[in-house]
Amino acid sequence: MLPPGIPDGDLAEPALLTLWPEGPDGPKHVEPTEVASLREALGTASAVLRDGSAAPWIITASGLILSPSWLMSTLPPAAEPHGV
Repeated sequence: MLPPGIPDGDLAEPALLTLWPEGPDGPKHVEPTEVASLREALGTASAVLRDGSAAPWIITASGLILSPSWLMSTLPPAAEPHGV
């Protein structure tokens, strides 16, 4: 499912992903990385938000800036392990 506000064409387009490490000793500057698609950037953002290792920021091909709080609010619930 496409997150609200994201144009359909952006999912396959490159995106810029910035991962700010969590914690008080984090860097003062982090460079964004271009990823092959917004779909890939959303997958990485989802993973780091769930494990708490970083605060992801994404800039889409159409120029939308997706903040960590916006990303967290649009993530699907984590899958339950089988047998629970």
